[in-house]
Formats: sequence, structure tokens, C-alpha cells
Amino acid sequence: MATRPVVEVRPFPVTRRRARPDSTSDPVMNKSRRAVTARRLPWYPRSDEGRTVDESSRSGPVSPPAGPLYTPLHPDTLQDPYRAFRLLRENDPVHWHAELDSWVLTRYEDCVAVLRDAQRFRSDFRSIGEEVPQSALSVQMLDPPEHAAIRHLLVGAVREQRFGGLRTEIRELVRSRLAEASTGGTFDFVERVARPVALRTICRVLGVDEPGGAEFEAMSNAIVRSMDGGLDGSRLEPGARARAELSELLAAWAGRPAPGTFIDRVMRRRERYGVPAPLVINSLRAMLHAGYESASRLLGNAVSALVADPQAGAKALHAGVPDAAIDELVRFDPPVQADARVCATDCGLGGRRLARGSVVTVLIGAANHDPAVFTDPGRLLPDRSANPHLGFGKGVHACLGAQLARVEMAAVLGALAQYDDRGLALRPAGDPVREPTATLRGLSRLPVRLEAGAAGGEQ
Repeated sequence: MATRPVVEVRPFPVTRRRARPDSTSDPVMNKSRRAVTARRLPWYPRSDEGRTVDESSRSGPVSPPAGPLYTPLHPDTLQDPYRAFRLLRENDPVHWHAELDSWVLTRYEDCVAVLRDAQRFRSDFRSIGEEVPQSALSVQMLDPPEHAAIRHLLVGAVREQRFGGLRTEIRELVRSRLAEASTGGTFDFVERVARPVALRTICRVLGVDEPGGAEFEAMSNAIVRSMDGGLDGSRLEPGARARAELSELLAAWAGRPAPGTFIDRVMRRRERYGVPAPLVINSLRAMLHAGYESASRLLGNAVSALVADPQAGAKALHAGVPDAAIDELVRFDPPVQADARVCATDCGLGGRRLARGSVVTVLIGAANHDPAVFTDPGRLLPDRSANPHLGFGKGVHACLGAQLARVEMAAVLGALAQYDDRGLALRPAGDPVREPTATLRGLSRLPVRLEAGAAGGEQ
């Protein structure tokens, strides 16, 4: 079997796909035979050897509307994927998507069942006999019991992180970025606040200097775009090159870590946990990229939702339970829209029979908008009390950076609340511009400005 090209997704989910060994020279077949993932792992072509799907399991009393139910990279879907998710959930909640070569799930119940069951639904495609290059193996991809050692190593280092001082530092950074950006009137929240705050934060956690500049931005963007390589094969190779460059950077940092930093701790302790250095470096690479791209997109999506709905925004800024507002913003428009698994055995799911080797794509965004779990899911309700969203994943691959993301979100909400108390509110100053990516959902531009408004959250 041929080794598949690897494209990394975020720090902590994504989807992959199958390609026949004899189809690698056929661009049309390559495009039609790759599977989509939307989580934190990489995009790989996969071999069809040994895979059978019970065609009868695709039938059923389904009456979908004319045309495809889900076209991830269509401009309308990129702008608002939740309408497509609703159509899928109402018409065919366990849906066979031929272009993705994957079962696509939209019901919360089914999505949770897959994410929690690491025995039947695996992240590591080696479990069905496929070859995976060592450069692709990271904490995101491994399954228990192999997953336990690297996960425990990283979780232990995260728990030792002094978040008290970091909270203060991030809060001051957000305030200064907002103050500086707003002096000129209209500004781009993504460029001036979200991305610099996310990069500074993850680099501060890892204990490294910020790898700023156009070169790093291009590298990071290529990796994000390659997560959709199953839908657009031209994105795969640039992403693979960028991932290799980022690995070199992490290897250099890991070879000379600053004493007492996160990287220093995990590199010194890895042998105690029996974790090889390449696996640690790959996992750190995933953390850096997710901590930048996923976190910045989370901040951008959240602020976009706040300014689009001033009443809900004011309630979020002055929520009696800030964590509730944060959870609701993560639920409402999560950056990670999907996650992928492979069936390790023939199994049943949502009334279907899935064959061993089948790819299953969990649509996180769809699950977060399932009305069976979330009342009025299309509304932003900052005081929503029951909110078991999947924005940070679930099960053994739950997001390692969830606590850090909460710290960043709290800093942004706190800074905006202070402006609101002074009678200033963040308002739209133009249409937001969506990134042309389906796996990681985010904005390339969010024009806003501070305006005089009602203080104290009054509308």
C-alpha cells in the first residue's frame, strides 16, 4: 500500500479520504475519491482494499430536496453551513456522501456516540491495516492504549501551566490591542486583535518567540487549506510542504528549549512516559497550529456573533455566569466544524449498517445546532443553562487547549465589557469576510468600530 500524503488539521480534529492505489495519476479520480475530515487530524487518501459497504444500508424512507444536501466548499455553505446541516439532519441524518467517500453525521446523539467510542471508531487508520507515515503520528491521531502516554505527558504539562499570570497578561494584551486598533476608527478585528492575541498566547504557553511575518502566515494558511484537500486536491501538496517546515521549526525549539517552559518540561519527561521525541514534536506542532488558527477563528467567530446581535452581545458581556456565555459562543459558531473516524469493525449507527473501513465524519457544527438537545439552536443565548456542546470535542480526543481558549475568550469579553461600561460598544463597520475553508471555519476580515452606545449592557 502506498503511504498517504499528510496534511495536518488543528491541535486538538479533521477528516480523511480513500484513494485507489492505481488512481494517483488521475486528478479527476483523486478528487472524487478523497474523504473530508473536519477535526484535528490530517487529510489522507486511503486505500479501498478490503473495504465493503452494504449498499442496502444506504436506502431508507428519505425524501431529500433536489440537488446535493451538503457541498462544503460552496460559497453559500461557507457563509452559512447550518442550513445545510439542518437539511441533512431532517432528511438523512446518517448520510452517505459520495464525494467525501464518507458517512456524514448531523444528529447530536450519533456524533457523541462516535466521539466517545474509541474502540469501534478509530482516529488511527493503521487500525484497519493502512500505512501512515511517522510524520503524521501525533496526540490527535493515536488511539488507546498507545494514545495514553503522550496524552498524559501533555496534560500534565498543561496542568502545571500558571494560568493566573497568563490570564492577566492576555487581558492586558487584549486591552492594548483594542485600544491601539480603535484609535483610527474602523479596524479589522481579525487582523488587529484575534490573530495577534492567539499567536502571542500559544507561544507564551509553549515558551517560544513568536514566529511572525508573512512567511509564517503563508505556512499556517497552507496547512489550514490542506485540511480540505479531499475536496480540492490542489491544496494537499502546499499543505504538506508547510507542515514539514513547521516541524523543522518545532524540532529546533525542542532541541534548545528555554528552561522551565512547556516544551522543556515535555522533552525532559518524555522518556519517563516512554514517548519518542518525533511523536512529541509532532504533537507540539499540532498544539502550536491549533492554538493559533483554531483559537483566532474562535475569537473572530465569537465577536462576529456578538456584534451581529447587539442585545445578545450586551447580555454576554454582563453575564452573571461568564462561563455560560463562553460555552454558548463556542456552541453557536465553532471553528472546528467536523471530525473524522474510521470504523474498526462492522457496526450499526443511527439505523444504518456501517462496514469496517468506512469513514465517518462527525459534523460538530451540526451537532451543536441539534434542536433535540438545544432549544432554539439558531439563537445566541448567552445565559443558556444546559449546554453540552461539542465545540471542544468529546472523549479521549477532547481538545487539550480548551482551558486556554476559555482564558482568551474571557479576556476579550472582559475588555469589551469595560468599553461597554464607559458607553462604548463594538459595532459592525462592513460585511465580515469568510475564509474559503470548510474544516476550520473562520473569518479573514471582520470590520468593526467602537461607537457610543448604551452603558452597562442596556439596550
